[in-house]
This record gives sequence, structure tokens and C-alpha cells, in this order.
Amino acid sequence: MAIGTSDDSNVQTFAYEESLPKLPLPQLSKTLHHLKKSLEPLYYADGYYKHPLDPRTIHDLSQCIQDFETSTVAEKLQNKLNEYHSSQSSYLDKLHLDINNHTAATDIQDDILPRNPFLILADDAVKGIDQADRAAVLLHSALRFISALKKNILPPDVAMNHSSSKKNKNLEDSVAHLSMYPYRNLFGTTRAPVFQNGEVETFDLQKPYTISDLENDEDDDQEEQEQYSSKEGSTESTNSAKDCFTRNGITIARYPESRHIVIISKGQYYTVDVLDDDNDVLYTSNEFTSFCNYIIKDSEKSYNFRASTALGSLTSHSFKNWKYARKRLQKRYPEELHLIDSALFVLVLDESDESDLMNTDPEVINSIVHDYDYKPINKNVNQESSINCKRLFYGTSIIDSKGHQIGSCVSRWYDKLQLVVTKDSKAAVIWDSFTCDGSAVLRFTSETYTESILRLAKEVNAGDPEFSLWPTVKQSSIPNDLIRKDKRTMTLDEAQIKNIVFKIDWSFSNILNTHVHLSETKLADLISKHDIIHASVPFGRRSALRLGIQPDSMIQVALQIAHYSLYGKMVFSLEPISTRRFRNSRSSFINVQTQELLELCQLFISNSIDGPGKLEKFLNTCDSHSSNIKKAKSGSSYEKHFNALKYLYKFHDHYGIELDAEDEKIATNLFDNSIIAPFSQPELIVANCGNSATTTFGITPVVPQGFGIGYIINDDQCDITVTSQFRQGDRLMFMLVWVLHEIRSYWKEARTLDQSRTGVKISPGVDRLYQMDNAVKSKIDGQSSNENSPSPSSTQLNNLPQGRKLHHGHQHPNSGFRFFDIDSHIDSRGTSVTPPIVNGNRVLMAQGDPLRGQLDGSSGKLSAKLAALSVNNTNYNSSQSLSALTASEKLNTGSEIPQIQPNHTADSSDFDGESIRAQSNGYSIDSDSANGSRPDSKKGNVINSKFEIDFDRADVGRKVSTYE
Repeated sequence: MAIGTSDDSNVQTFAYEESLPKLPLPQLSKTLHHLKKSLEPLYYADGYYKHPLDPRTIHDLSQCIQDFETSTVAEKLQNKLNEYHSSQSSYLDKLHLDINNHTAATDIQDDILPRNPFLILADDAVKGIDQADRAAVLLHSALRFISALKKNILPPDVAMNHSSSKKNKNLEDSVAHLSMYPYRNLFGTTRAPVFQNGEVETFDLQKPYTISDLENDEDDDQEEQEQYSSKEGSTESTNSAKDCFTRNGITIARYPESRHIVIISKGQYYTVDVLDDDNDVLYTSNEFTSFCNYIIKDSEKSYNFRASTALGSLTSHSFKNWKYARKRLQKRYPEELHLIDSALFVLVLDESDESDLMNTDPEVINSIVHDYDYKPINKNVNQESSINCKRLFYGTSIIDSKGHQIGSCVSRWYDKLQLVVTKDSKAAVIWDSFTCDGSAVLRFTSETYTESILRLAKEVNAGDPEFSLWPTVKQSSIPNDLIRKDKRTMTLDEAQIKNIVFKIDWSFSNILNTHVHLSETKLADLISKHDIIHASVPFGRRSALRLGIQPDSMIQVALQIAHYSLYGKMVFSLEPISTRRFRNSRSSFINVQTQELLELCQLFISNSIDGPGKLEKFLNTCDSHSSNIKKAKSGSSYEKHFNALKYLYKFHDHYGIELDAEDEKIATNLFDNSIIAPFSQPELIVANCGNSATTTFGITPVVPQGFGIGYIINDDQCDITVTSQFRQGDRLMFMLVWVLHEIRSYWKEARTLDQSRTGVKISPGVDRLYQMDNAVKSKIDGQSSNENSPSPSSTQLNNLPQGRKLHHGHQHPNSGFRFFDIDSHIDSRGTSVTPPIVNGNRVLMAQGDPLRGQLDGSSGKLSAKLAALSVNNTNYNSSQSLSALTASEKLNTGSEIPQIQPNHTADSSDFDGESIRAQSNGYSIDSDSANGSRPDSKKGNVINSKFEIDFDRADVGRKVSTYE
């Protein structure tokens, strides 16, 4: 499934919202069964600390799930969800699980980076563009996207169903419309804390709130929630603001009337109005350039730099500390905080530069980037990209000689969507995972970048508005007294800009300064202890296509094998998938680990099964993973259903669910059971997000000991970003590449085995060379050497003793051969590059073949099977030398070698419609010389062979083009 936009530009953004189906409510039994199956591999796999088969744990897991399934408490909770499913657009609407989107969303621990994914954009098309220009171009493009959204003319998203019948001419039947509801959470919104009634806690330094701090807190909260609800314009009632789910720490505050942005530079905050009352963009790209230049210069002035604050570090703290710090800030600076919260988004002008960073004192930079002394795969782990990931995501942490933080990490605001542009014009988008949906952010990022590139086409076409993704979006027509019309394309003076750009001045109290100081220190510690590794793995969509599997499944399963190969056990892993085909839906999570995957991991690192057997199991596991994703996208994901049951139980009094002591005992035994705990604490969270407009996608771990892995799949490579705390991210990437290379070698082995059954066609010219070699063999064996003697039949060849085994594992396929690289000269052009399909099932051998089961047997059986299927077999080992040939014999075997001609295409008529091309170097064999007969006169396109021929093509067999 691919996500795109509707081709009908007249369709309004939310036109299909009400017609979307409801998210299905899963059956309780299926959810509990899925939960059990997702946890079992964890307790079967850890052979280092427990018995590999832990019957007690598995029994306890099964027992607590069974007790809950047959209990009255389960029936009561499920009945409440059925009630919501009947009366609401979604059974999750009243539970606000879009906020608590992740199973571990109850709190961000003190030793975890802010849970904000990030995308790094590709470089601008204009080489050498400076920071202010890049920021202005992207800002202007982003505002055009927002204007289209607010005007309800942004084309709605659709999911392309590639599996639909090609005969179906009705486009509506081949696409599925997606919910556009998540776009409402991108702009003019913020993650905001909420206090429960009577909640009074202490903050850092164990200082409780004073009476003045707590005065009218409850009234303020109520007023604030009513404000949010009234501005939403949604169907939610004001009563939902009192819901205990939204009041359990986090909520979304929406400001749909927002028309300004916040710009942060060197820890200083500026605001600019950017949309007019009709939601048209107020300023041009050139004017935004002037604004950015002014802000950069103003923030660098010494008297202003002393006012720099690491205020944004408050948003990186744990939820407990974050919400109380924000409460104090709101009490002292309600208008200033409201300006930030209600902004469309935050533009960060980051002062870091890669060249400056690399020239920094090594003692200072050591806290910014690891010195990779151990680089197992230099070509895959890119240190430069890893540095850029760090500074674009959380900035730099540099301490001056006075002990003050002067790094760009102070210039972030993790509660909102952020557009970051560095001094060397690198750009990234960072978003809050609780309020923003990844697929919606990806479209915003991609189209913002695309629109910024289309400006060049518009410039060379006299400003033609058709060179835009949203040609009907207009520049504001409101006269601006501050900028005369004849100067709209000229640099503005400082006096004019001061009337447009407003700076927020802070004067913190001692306790607020303490909060900011402690938060900044904590953030700097997190930056020091976390590492980000960026690697480009040379396996992409084309690799998956050759295997006949989905690219996403190939990477996900290979990562699991790589992790298991390092640690010898499975951990709970989650992958986010989109459920936007349903009304009001965002995304859900599926578990990656299964019993089938565990068995694959165990077999992959063992010698109990041969290569093709491992390959077949890998392919089947990938198919199972793809099937699980498809089911989850259809609404059968159990993750949100289980969380809904859990939260209903936790707040059963609020929802009027009466539970007796036995009910609470059974529910507690399930929801608070340590055996179930990994479900809420996944050690691996792996996500795929990105396209050609982006170069890097990264996510943070959920737990301190975990990995956060984001990746972007391209045609010929996969760009992977690994974030972890004191973990071996580069080694994990080494293992991933090893696994994929093993798959490639198994593929070569299996294709050699499978080639005769799949109908591989060999060019008649090459086939003639094989026949002549076989004729020589026959002469050596005492058979007739007459030129006209028929070549040995396949039956005769198959009955020859097995004197040679085909290559396996990492042995070079042409080991011992002195002239030809057979891979470069024989290419399968008439067969599929994917494994053969029989009755809809992928097989590596023919159905019903009695030797099919031997793929899981010994290597001897595999060699026998491979030899039996080889058309050209022999008694002779490659090391066995032939006797000297006479001139006549040389003539009979062909003494002309086809000359390799660069950039020459063979005449297809000479090869029955097939061309023989060199796979490895792009060369082709000239067709005129491939007939194997000696010419009457010397030709210009051949090389006369005057050496003793000791290469026997019959030893090789008819090898076809391999994996890559």
C-alpha cells in the first residue's frame, strides 16, 4: 500500500471524513490470544538467565490471561467498549488513546531523551544557499501548506491498493481514502499538562508550591480546558475536558485561529504574524529572509546573548517535572507562554555548523560526537551523517570556559512541531509523538521541501502559479503600511522589521531559574550518554523485489535476527502502522516478535539447517510479518484494544463500572503482572518513515536499555538511524549487514538449485560453448572426438559421479577459475527474478518433489540435490588439468574468445530475443563472435587465442545471474 493524494483538486480536505468506516472493535478472545503469542517468545528465548523453556512463566502467563478472559470483569469492560463503539465515531474517542498513543506513554523517564521523532530534509537545489535564505524558503513553503489546509483545499490522502485487479477501471475501487483528522494536530497545537483534582506534588529541590502558586489552580485548569474545547471546533463536548484520561497528565491544546509562528535563535524567542484573516501568507520569501537575518544578528549581540535562556529544556524533562515547571511559568508569564503554545509551529535557527563542529577542541567535542575508533563497516556507518543527526535533533552541547551552556541544545521546544535550519543550511522537522501523526508529518515535510524546489521552476516561468502544489493559494492582498509596495522585493530596514518581529523578554524568578538550570543540565547529560548512529545499508526495494517479499518486512525481520545474533534472546519489539483508513484514527502498534521469528533466529545462527533452508524460512517469516501488518491496517490490531481495557479498569469508578473484590483481583493480576510488563516497555521500537525528500528518519528509545531505530527504504539502499544509550548501535548495524549478506549468499545457492526448474534460457551461442567443452570431456573419456558427435545427454551427465560440489557460503563463486567471471557473461533475461510461485505459495523446489524436504537436511544431501539438478556435470575437479590439446582439438573447441565491447548491445536476432550482458561492469558480448566457429578470416571484434586452454565451462554448469 502506498499513500498519495487525491487527483481531484476540487475535493475538499475533509470531504470523505464522515464516510470513512469505524475502527472495528476486536473480540476480547482474539486480543488476549494475540497478547499471549506476542509475549511467549520472550520467555522461550533467554537461554542465558533462565532455562530456554521456562514452563513456569509460560504457565503463569497462560493462567492469568485465561482467568481474565472467563471473568465478569472482562465482560464488564468489553461491554463498556461495545457501548462506545455503538454511540461514538470510534470506541477510542472517549479514551483519548491518541494522546497516550504509546503503551509506555504514562511518563518520560528522567534518563530518556525527549520522545520526539525527526526527519532530516534533503539539501536545497541551490548549492551554497545560506541559513536565512533556506529558512525563509522552507518557511514560506510550509505556510502555503498550512494555508491550503486552513482553506480546506489540501487534497485528501488516499491509500493506493496495488493488489487490486488491473482489469478494474474504477479508480475509486482501487484506492482507500484516509482520515485527515490528524492534520488538525500539526499546527497551532501543543502538548500540555493537566492536573488532577487535589493533585499537589513537589518539584526538584523538594520545594512545594506556595499558597500563591496553588491559588485558583483548579479554576485556572477548568477555564483553560474550556478554552481549548471551545477553540477546537470539534464534536467533543466540554465535559470531555474533565475526562480523567485527558486529566491524567497530558492533553492536546488546540488553537485553530493561530496565525503566527515562534522563532528561536540562541535561546531567544521571537514571534511573527504570518497569515492574514483569510489565511493567506502575509510575506514573501524575500521578506522572510530579511526577518531571519535580523533575528540572527539580534540574537548574537552581546547584550542580547546575556538574556539567552535554556527555557526549552523544560519541555525535555520527565512529565512530572515538566508539568510543574510549566505551571510556574504559566503563573508568571501567562501571555508569553500562550504565544508559544498557540503558535503554528516553531522555527529554530540553529547556530551550529558542521565545519566549525569538526574544528572544535577535541576535549569539547567529545561530548558531542563519539570518536569512532571501532568501525567494523566504514562504508556503512557514516560519521558525518551521525554528527548531523545529533546536532539537527537535539543540538550541540558545548560548555564555555565559565561553565555556561552555549550549545544549540538550548534552542528547542519539544512540545510542538519544530522546523530546524542550521548555520550550514541543513534542515530537519521534529515533532511530538503524542500529538502528531507520523504519516501526516511526512506529507507536510515532503510537500514543504517539494514546494521549495518548485520555486525555481516558478522563477524561470515568470512567476507562473501553476508551478506549485497548491496553485490557488495566494499571497495576502492586504496592504501593509510597514512595507511599501515598491519595496516588497527589497531588503527591509531594521526599523520596519522591528514593527513586525517581536521579541519575548523573560525575567525569571529564582525558582524558575533553578528549574531552567536543572532541566538544561539534565538535557546535557542525556545528550552525553545517548548515541546516534546513521548507516546506509546496501539493500533496498530492489533487493526485496528479487526475493519476492515486502521491503519493510525484509528490514524488520533482518533486524530481529541481527539483534538475536548479538544478544541470544528476543525482546519485545513494536512497529507503528497507520490505521487512518478509519474515522478519527491515527496509528497503532504491532508486535514484531513471534514464535516463528524466534525459530528463524535460532536456526539462522546455527548449523542445523543449510542455506536454502534458512532462506525459505526467512521468506516465510517475512510473509507472515507482511500479513500481520495488513491485518493491523484493516483494524485488527490488539494494542489499542488492550490499552483501552487497561485504562477502563484503572478509572472504572469514573466510568460507572462496578467491580467487586474478586473482579479487581483478577484484573490486577493481568494488568499489573510483571510478565505482561514488557508490553508497556518495549526494548525495540522500529519504524519506517521517509521518501526521496528526506535523508534520515530517527526515533528515540522507549526505555533506557532500548533501541530506537528509524529507517528510510530507497531503491538500492536503506538509510537506518539507531538511537540508544550506551548501546552498540554500530555493531548492531554490522550484524544487520551480515544477516543481509547471508541472505544474499543463500539466494545465490538456492537459485543455482532452482534454475533448471524455472526455465532458465541460455543463449544459443553460450550453449554451443558448453557443448564443445563436453565434446572435449568425451574425448578424454575415450569417447569419439568427432565434431559431429552429439553432446552427452542430461541423463548421461546426471549419472556421472559427483566429483565436485558447488560453492557455498562466502566462497567466491569463481574460485579456481582463471579467465571468465561467469556471473558477468550469463544473464537470465527470460525468467522472473523472484522465487517461483506454485499455487500462490513460494517454493524453492517443485511441489511434491521427494527431495524437497532435504533442504532442511545435511549439506551432503543438498549437494546431491544440487548436482542432480545441474545440467552440466562432470567427473573432474577444477584442479584436475587437461592434457595438452592438438591444434585440431583447439580448433574444434573454439579458439576465439568473444571480445567484450563497452556500451554495445547484442543483436537480439542472434540470441532468440535475448542479449548477454556483463552484470558486474555493464559490458556486453558481441553477438557476431558467439557462435563458437572459427572464422575464415580474422575479424575486428575478436581476439585470437594463442594460449593453452585450461578452463572448462562444463565444470561450472549453467549458472544464471544472481541476487544483485
